[in-house]
Amino acid sequence: MGSTLLRFIPAGTLGALLASCVSGPAASHNLDELLDSNDELRHVIELRGFTDELLLDLTGQAIALGATVAVAVAQADDSPSAFDEELMDAVNEGAVGVAAQAGRVLDQVGSDQSELVHVGDPSLEALHQLLDLISVPTDSLADELRVIRQLSRYASHCPGRLARERAILGLGPWLVKFEIKSPMDPPRVPAEAEDLTKLIGQFYSDWKTAPEKGTEELQASVEALLDTELDIQGMWRVLKGLEALASQDRATPAMRPILIQLARSLEARSLAMALGSGLRDPDPIVRAAAMETGMAYLDSSFILEALECLAPSRLDDQGRLPRTRMHGLYPVVPGESLVVQRLLDQLALGGLRLPEDLDAAARDNMRLSVLNLVISISYDVVSYDEASRAAALRALVALAPEGPGSRRKEDWEGWWREFAQLAQAKAATEAAEDEPTDG
Repeated sequence: MGSTLLRFIPAGTLGALLASCVSGPAASHNLDELLDSNDELRHVIELRGFTDELLLDLTGQAIALGATVAVAVAQADDSPSAFDEELMDAVNEGAVGVAAQAGRVLDQVGSDQSELVHVGDPSLEALHQLLDLISVPTDSLADELRVIRQLSRYASHCPGRLARERAILGLGPWLVKFEIKSPMDPPRVPAEAEDLTKLIGQFYSDWKTAPEKGTEELQASVEALLDTELDIQGMWRVLKGLEALASQDRATPAMRPILIQLARSLEARSLAMALGSGLRDPDPIVRAAAMETGMAYLDSSFILEALECLAPSRLDDQGRLPRTRMHGLYPVVPGESLVVQRLLDQLALGGLRLPEDLDAAARDNMRLSVLNLVISISYDVVSYDEASRAAALRALVALAPEGPGSRRKEDWEGWWREFAQLAQAKAATEAAEDEPTDG
């Protein structure tokens, strides 16, 4: 019996199978259970799907089995006479056990079985469920609605800061897909719950009668919802209902575009509002995640305003910190070191990404301004901690490849003095050349 027979055990395949066992509907159900209508986390919930302990145990068995197979294969390849029949029997027994347990997991994932359980740390459980939800492919409109409504709500309303952080980071790819240009503030006066209930009820009624009566009334109820000032909680309610309709897939060819119109409009607003909530979050961990997400997934205007937030700011005439013009970002105040670090790390990773329509002179001036700001952070020991100053040096290496390339602030200070003088002299020469001459 040679090593070829040993290789029949698909340990890698089994691991991939286990990784795909996460159920999007189950994770979303558990997230609905964890966060109640008052935005408080529950300790006793109706948990749907397999338990983390079962999955971890099964994964551990698969890893151990794979290691055993690797040892057996190595022995058989090196010396066929060294093949151990007892080892082969152990491998076979392990394969049968793992396969049987995997079958039980898959059966449970494919069902709607639920159990009432006590969750010791609902904030940590919410984080796990969000990770599960994000890992599931979104192949349909229902999948899309499910993920976006949960990410938006948990980003803005979950009491657990790690769950809020994870939800904010999960927004990024959706911001690109929906071409979100800027974060949003919530409406000043959102619709009352009672009024929203009536609008949703009218939409459901028109949806049911649309196959017989046509889509004119359905379109009117959609426009009424779109014209309503909805906060994230209100949009969560509407998106949940749309998810149910999309899951049923009973829309006629004339109804489906209307459903998609409403869904995509509210999804985009919900995503932008969730990002805005993260940028105003009182916890620096969440604000740092929101700044990182905006830097990575929004356009150059966000990057420039985020950098503007690092510059020292003064209170306005009413004694308030001024917000930036387009994106409404607040200044980063001294002590928010994590926000500074994540912002500068994203600058080092993605570069400055200046607007394409800027002329050469404007690009040079803007780059000089940013370099001056980052260099000042790198040696400002009063306002910035060591980690922030180190992040500034990392950003400088990416922003100025012509620079010294080191991580020593003294090298950059010396380079900057010479570089800035040359840049100013060049700008003065170009300005003089552009001046009109007599005759």
